[in-house]
Amino acid sequence: MYALVDCNNFYASCERVFQPKLNGKPIVILSNNDGCIISRSDEAKTLGIPMGAPEFKVRSELKEKGIQVFSSNYPLYGDLSNRVMEILRGFTPHVEQYSIDEAFMNFDGVAVDGFNEYGIQMKLRIMKWLSIPVCVGFGESKALSKVANKIARKYPKQTNGVYVIDTEEKRIKALKWTKIGDVWGIGFRLKKKMQARNIITAYDFTLPQHEAFIRMVMGITGLRLKMELEGKPMLMIEDELEEKKKVSPLRECLSTSLPILMKLRNVFQHLLRSAPKNYGSKNPAAIA
Repeated sequence: MYALVDCNNFYASCERVFQPKLNGKPIVILSNNDGCIISRSDEAKTLGIPMGAPEFKVRSELKEKGIQVFSSNYPLYGDLSNRVMEILRGFTPHVEQYSIDEAFMNFDGVAVDGFNEYGIQMKLRIMKWLSIPVCVGFGESKALSKVANKIARKYPKQTNGVYVIDTEEKRIKALKWTKIGDVWGIGFRLKKKMQARNIITAYDFTLPQHEAFIRMVMGITGLRLKMELEGKPMLMIEDELEEKKKVSPLRECLSTSLPILMKLRNVFQHLLRSAPKNYGSKNPAAIA
């Protein structure tokens, strides 16, 4: 089983850690040089402040709606991100940090009685220790855990911020709910191409009749994504991948020295071929 843990409105949440008075109030975070809005609290989203909007274009609107504005503080965000990852490693050693506010997890070899309860434990511990709200999605693959996380984020009251796709019925229902543009790895251009072929949802993406088109447009990457959405894990956690890449010291030594040995062999073969022409000749001039 895989999980995706995503911190909610991470930069805005980080600002609230040391200013609890901001809880429940609309706030936005600006990019470098206070250029564009890069993070919004849920309250700011409700008030219609668009993501990525240049600050000078919405300055008057921010003031009218009483939205507090903060310059980005990346050292703070990086420090809190590291602390979140450390907490997650207390639940499984297999943690891959996907971005500053997201991490994939794998639970192979970890005894878990119930993943929903386990996810709630993660959520509560991070909130208690760091005051950072998170959502947790579980699935049989990375792509499915992404879908589950979106459901947990979309319906926090119904899911309590944790959703588990652990049955075929829930998988199909979740994929039919997920728009193709919201699928992990499907950007704007691919979305348009998929929609033109009547691939509207993630479930449509997994149908057999679309496999040839997906292979043509996305290649092996698309086929892997299709299998991931079918619940067949194709993308490993980074630490698992590194484990597979490990080689013995002897093999590593050979892989480094083999090209040198091959070059030396070529030199010796050349000398052997040329030796009879020189030293085997009765003509003293040939030796000279």
